[in-house]
Amino acid sequence: MLLRSYHLVRELAVRNDLDLVAFTQRNLLSPIYADVDQGLEEAREHLSDYCRSVAFVPLPSDRSRWGRHALALRSLVTGSAYDLEWLTSPAYRAAVEAKIARNIYDVVHVDTVGLMQYADLVPRGVPIVLDHHNVESHMLERRAGRTSGWRRAFFTLQARRVRALEERWCETVALNAVCSEMDAERLTEIAPHAPVEVVPNGVDIEFFKPSSGRKRERRIIFVGTLDWYPNTEAVRRIAHHIWPLLRDRDPEMHCDIIGGSPPEDLVELAARDDRFHVHGFVDDIHPWLEQALAYVCPIRDGGGTKLKILDALAMSKAIVADPIACEGIDVTDGTNVLFATEPDAYVEAILRLRDDDELRDQLEENARRLAVERYSFRAVGDDFSRSLRALASA
Repeated sequence: MLLRSYHLVRELAVRNDLDLVAFTQRNLLSPIYADVDQGLEEAREHLSDYCRSVAFVPLPSDRSRWGRHALALRSLVTGSAYDLEWLTSPAYRAAVEAKIARNIYDVVHVDTVGLMQYADLVPRGVPIVLDHHNVESHMLERRAGRTSGWRRAFFTLQARRVRALEERWCETVALNAVCSEMDAERLTEIAPHAPVEVVPNGVDIEFFKPSSGRKRERRIIFVGTLDWYPNTEAVRRIAHHIWPLLRDRDPEMHCDIIGGSPPEDLVELAARDDRFHVHGFVDDIHPWLEQALAYVCPIRDGGGTKLKILDALAMSKAIVADPIACEGIDVTDGTNVLFATEPDAYVEAILRLRDDDELRDQLEENARRLAVERYSFRAVGDDFSRSLRALASA
């Protein structure tokens, strides 16, 4: 979600004047920066290279380690959706109101459905574009189906409340931007008269590209923010279900898990297993991706499209993934990815890649070609900018 937002900001700002009002999440920066305030200032300076102005507002739940729990409880008591409670902030409303008072805008981009609570500040007649990184109600329904007990009841309730928001708002905006045709179908089922356009996730094909003369090792890799629940579930699936089988089948294989906030059980496993490595956040992901035999992605939850899959495609990696992890991306099993759902199938696919150079080379070549031809953020930004200009001139 954050990478999509960043790249759309960067590409749109090349073609348009852009003012940005954004929430900050200190918990996302703390694994990266010892001094979070310094990290925020660096982010402000970087974004200012693209945006005419940048305003940051602290996320209210960051004030306390129990902030999100309190919001969940408040949501239950008030009957409001958590997605709204999480993003409710008088300071943010004031920041948006100040921008609108000082400027005339052709289009206002709202980055997720929970931020539509500020749409009343937009002057009548100014087109609003609502971006859906996922169809949030569908993602919550899927999450409810993968849990039990009180969690299942909570996520089922939240799915119903968020769906009501989508029904209420999606047909009122000038455009709903979704990540895939699949999400377009899901959103149209909820709001049949909503104007919808696919603005796919993309990848920076110049940043993520393979080097010449790379040497693959017997290593599998997963990269992601590890406290986001689909990623947490995925790395635990690797660690506790796939890796034990693979470790027994190949005594030379290693596993690299990379990303901030790794679960404690994985850190403990790495301390016991000298071939299972948990690296946390790393400054440069390229060397790790370059040396890996395969990128393994057993994600079975979430929505939208997975940027990590696009990054791996652009890096010309052989990928073994659950079909859900590739939703919304035009991949074909056996052509530019190998699908697997059960641990045994993952192990067999990884060993095929180890033993079949021709298969691995073809997957890698096809992966890079797909990323370049279909998913360059430059092309995505060009198309989206044209759509916004059409709205502004309508």
